Amino acid sequence: MEIRAAPEVLEPAAPFAALVFEPLVRLDAAGAPQPCLALSWQHDASAKRWQFQLRQGVKFHDGFLLVPAAVATSLAAAFPGVSISAANDSVIFRADHPMPDLPLALAHGAPVFAHDAEGGFVGTGPFRLAAWEPGRRARFTTYDDYWGARPFLDAVDVQLGRALQDQLVDLELGKTDVAEIGPAELRRGSDRGRTVWASAPDELIALVFTPGHAEDARVREALALALDRAAMHNVLLQKQGEVSAALLPQWLSGYAFAFPATPDVARARTLAAAVPAQMHALALSFEASLPGGRALAERIAVNARDAGITIRVTTDNSQADVRLVEARLPALDAARALAGLATALGLARPSAPNEVPYDDEKKLLEDFRVIPLFHLPDLYGATSRVHVYAPPAIGRLGEWHFENVWLNGGTP
Repeated sequence: MEIRAAPEVLEPAAPFAALVFEPLVRLDAAGAPQPCLALSWQHDASAKRWQFQLRQGVKFHDGFLLVPAAVATSLAAAFPGVSISAANDSVIFRADHPMPDLPLALAHGAPVFAHDAEGGFVGTGPFRLAAWEPGRRARFTTYDDYWGARPFLDAVDVQLGRALQDQLVDLELGKTDVAEIGPAELRRGSDRGRTVWASAPDELIALVFTPGHAEDARVREALALALDRAAMHNVLLQKQGEVSAALLPQWLSGYAFAFPATPDVARARTLAAAVPAQMHALALSFEASLPGGRALAERIAVNARDAGITIRVTTDNSQADVRLVEARLPALDAARALAGLATALGLARPSAPNEVPYDDEKKLLEDFRVIPLFHLPDLYGATSRVHVYAPPAIGRLGEWHFENVWLNGGTP
């Protein structure tokens, strides 16, 4: 398969981490917590203390047994302010505050790992790293001592750093079995009989202002009000994902609809007119790897012109007043996801996150330093010889479950 990402090292946060690293708890297709490395769990009445009983006989890829102490050490950094300790065959979490969504937090963003003799990461998953060329190629082979059922595939070869257009060409020529596809190429892939796998909308597309640039908030608000998100979504993004003026998607937070995404060009013109004319010119950059990045940037420039703001589109981030960026949801619970997005976008993390963080999100967006635009899914196209044995090959936040993939045709 081929992907855009080009990581230099294998780590638990890599796009293909689910091949190698597993959590204590995983989610089924309906989003309900299910056993993985933990067989069962329980908590006290306040949900401040949780105990997870570990599955016995699980081995890391370097042959060492999975023991409670290794799990506690692995997860410590993912849960600051929470005490994690080992007890017999269990791991115990203790906090000063209730943690009702701890299984969700463990299911994504908290994989269990250890370090091998060379200092690299090793996991317990169905595939192990067999070869690694930084930023270019990775090969994963079946882990014969895997505690679960043996994967159907013997190996997964991943080409890294491939542009979306190149991936689509290789998919059509049969040079790859699975490739990422952008929203604009979705119809082209579907019309040719490709299987398409999609995650939930887990990728935030947003405008982020460079610190020290466009310091008058009226300019930033005018740009936000001038944007016709619906037109861009319908035409440029083929109606994939959802239009949003919120950092968190509706399916995760439940309140994204409360952030208005309807343009108000008259109000935008009034705000822009109140600002000195020399502040009406902005440079907007976009990453070359962003799906449809140039088309989106140029349409944003057209919308801005209607409000009296001139935007010059560039690929040079060093000269940009505002950047068109993408940021992946880091967790499946709203509070942790919002905190992670705030860090990724250069915003101040909420000091005391709320379980339903509407007020925290409203505060982060009130000065228009970040202008959310859309939430898009991860999209993958597959050739006709690729099949999936339930559950799905792509999880809710885009993680791969290729232990459920099998191929037909060719030599057995």
